[in-house]
Amino acid sequence: MTAREVAVVGAGIVGAATARELAVRGVDVVLIDAGEVSGGTTGLGEGNVLCSDKDAGPELELALRGLELYDELEQRLGDEARIRRKGALVVHPDGATWAAEPARLERLRAAGVRSELVDDVPAIEPELTGELHGASYFEADLQCAPRAIARALAREAAESGAQVRTGTRVLAAGPAGVELAGGERIPAAAVVIAAGPWSAALARSAGIPLPLEPRKGQLLRLRGSDPRIRIGVRGSDPRIGVRGSDPLIRHKVVDGSYLGSVMSGDAGLQVTSVVETTWEGDVLVGSSRERRGFDTTVDDAVSDAMVARAARLFPRLAALPRVAAWAGLRPWLPDHLPAIGPSAAVEGVWLATGHEGAGVALGPVTGRLIAQLYCGEPPLADPAPFDPDRFGR
Repeated sequence: MTAREVAVVGAGIVGAATARELAVRGVDVVLIDAGEVSGGTTGLGEGNVLCSDKDAGPELELALRGLELYDELEQRLGDEARIRRKGALVVHPDGATWAAEPARLERLRAAGVRSELVDDVPAIEPELTGELHGASYFEADLQCAPRAIARALAREAAESGAQVRTGTRVLAAGPAGVELAGGERIPAAAVVIAAGPWSAALARSAGIPLPLEPRKGQLLRLRGSDPRIRIGVRGSDPRIGVRGSDPLIRHKVVDGSYLGSVMSGDAGLQVTSVVETTWEGDVLVGSSRERRGFDTTVDDAVSDAMVARAARLFPRLAALPRVAAWAGLRPWLPDHLPAIGPSAAVEGVWLATGHEGAGVALGPVTGRLIAQLYCGEPPLADPAPFDPDRFGR
């Protein structure tokens, strides 16, 4: 097997972005995945690129740079990326989460996030009639088609000279390359482990301790209204969202309790509310979180709980037909920060994983950061907080 300069393991949005960013810089890359491009975690989520669910800190700084990259993606990919700049509305049925929101918004604004408190929620989200203590609006948050974007990034990588190998399972990774099922080896000067929830075993095979676990999340799709809402026009007030055919839900709507569940270290089931429309006009309802290994069984009781919570905000949702339910696995790390960059302990092994539920938002920017570090360019963000060796100290 001909040696490659870099082998990237995992062809979700993080791995595909990494391969693309390296390839356009002239690096000889092979992108490898056990399944198809974007056949795992990337293609199972809502496709959100958010700052609204974060607080000040290194992840937010990376997310802000990530939002900027989505401007580039939209210019390069156009309608293929299906980017909808709908904004996000964080609502607070619970007084405790609302009490903390003004201070959080101050921290976010200081970091450069465009956000504001909302006085009249029904004016911008008419179907949201549940009782609230308050709400905040985040103008720049968007929704996209992550599977299509990952596949476009892999295509761009191939067009720049990368080899893309799907249906190829990697058993072990190390400083000399990767070992494939069947005994084949791909020698490489560097290996980037970007295998999402499956990264921990590969990191261990390379000698890097990584306390990464799969964190299960379940989603439900309800039959929505007129599918033409996806081509509606935006009103003069950006908070109004997409108009033209009166979508049932105009923004990404997040229950304030979701913020706590994201940062929780509890392995048990947590259910809160995130609600929005799909490109076709159906309604996506989440969210659940639990750590129970690689189990992706759909639990009807969890679906029932998610719909019940969402209907407290949008009563009409309780009557909508259920179209589909599925579960995916987020790559969770205990300090809630991804692992990005080269390992100092094992030369030649790099990590790009652990983004949990923010992989779509942080995937393209992670790929760029990895490529900048590899090629000796000034990094667009400080990589120190994402040091992949931090768990072995």
